Amino acid sequence: MTRLRDSKSLLLRSTALLCVAALVALGSAVSASAAVTTRSSRGPTGGHTAHTGHGTASVACAGSLLKLYYDTLGPAFKKATGDAYGGPPCAGSDALAQEILSNEISPGAFLAITSQAIEELFPKHRAKFAMAIAADPLVVAYSRHSRYFTQLNEIKTGKKPLSYLFTLFTTPGFRLGRTSPPQDPQGAFFILMCDLAEKVLHLAPGEADRALGITTSLPYGSASQQYDEDALPVDIQTGIVDAGSEYLPEAIQYGLDYIVLPSTLDFASPSESSLYSTVSLKVSGVVQHGQVVYLNSTLVSPKKGTSFAPRAEAADEAFIAFMLSARARDILESVGYRLRPPVLFLAHGVKTAADALPPTILKLFHDLGGKVSTS
Repeated sequence: MTRLRDSKSLLLRSTALLCVAALVALGSAVSASAAVTTRSSRGPTGGHTAHTGHGTASVACAGSLLKLYYDTLGPAFKKATGDAYGGPPCAGSDALAQEILSNEISPGAFLAITSQAIEELFPKHRAKFAMAIAADPLVVAYSRHSRYFTQLNEIKTGKKPLSYLFTLFTTPGFRLGRTSPPQDPQGAFFILMCDLAEKVLHLAPGEADRALGITTSLPYGSASQQYDEDALPVDIQTGIVDAGSEYLPEAIQYGLDYIVLPSTLDFASPSESSLYSTVSLKVSGVVQHGQVVYLNSTLVSPKKGTSFAPRAEAADEAFIAFMLSARARDILESVGYRLRPPVLFLAHGVKTAADALPPTILKLFHDLGGKVSTS
C-alpha cells in the first residue's frame, strides 16, 4: 500500500530510475570485456586475492540500498573483480521476496533488510541461507524545507527532549512519512519503535497510535503516511514530508538531517535485544517481534521443483564474496552500518555452513569469525 505523490516527486523518482537504468545498461555493455580482465581486492585479513571477471552480477536490493549499490558498492565490486553489476528495480525486501517467488524477477543474489524476507524463499528452495552482515540503525530524518525544521533541529541538538518528537507527530498538519509494513521491514520497525518509545520515554498511553493513525480497522495506521521505500528519502529531502523513517546509512548517503535514536529505540544494539522483543506487530498474519535489524545477503537459486538448482552466473557468487571483503566492509561502515562477524541462518535440510556456502564465500565467512545461528 503506497501513497500517490505530487508531480514533483514523481519527476524526481523517474529521473532517479532513469539514472539507474543507464548504469545497468553501462554495466551490461562492459561485461564482455570484463570477462577477460583480472583485478585484485583486499581480503579480510589484508592480503590480496586475484579475481577474473565472470560477467554480470544480478542483485535484487532492498530499496534502502539503491543509492549505495549503484553509486558505491557496485563500482567497487566491478573494480575489484572485473564483473559488471545490475539487477531488478530496488523495492522493499518483502516485496522483492514475493516477486522472486512469483518469478517476476530472477536475480542471482539478494540483499535484504532482516533475514525474514530471505527466509520466505527457503520453503520453495530458492535460497539456502541468509547471512547477516551488519546492523542497520533506525533514525528519524527530517526536511530542511519543513515548517517544523527549527523544532526538529532542537530535538537533534538536545535543546528539546526526544519525547517532543512524538508531540510533533501528533500535531495537526505535520506530514510524517514511513513505509508499508507488508512491503518493507522498515515500516514495521518504525511502528515498533513508536510503541517502544511509549515505554522508554514515558509517553502518554496511546500517543504512538495517535501519531500513526493506528486503529482496530487500520493496524498499520494512516495510508497517507505510507510511501515507497526507494522514494521516501527524496520526499523528505524535497519537503513533501516533514520527517520520516530512515535507516542511518540511507540518511547519510542522501545528506539528510536526522535525529539519532538511543540504543533502546534504534533496533541496532544487540545488548538491547531483550527490550526490543517486548514489542510486536502482526504483519500479513505473522507476528513480528522487535529485534536487531541486520543487512542480510544470499544467493538465489532458479526455480526447479523441490530441490536447489545450481546458479547460472559465477558473478553472483563473486558479489556475495565481495560483500565479505575488507573493501565492502569499509564502505558499509563509512555510511553508518555497524559491522559484526557474519551470522548464517540456514534453510531446512541445510545442516552446515559448508552445505550452504560455495568455497570462496565459506573461507571469507570463517576468516571473519562467522557463526551459524542456532535459533
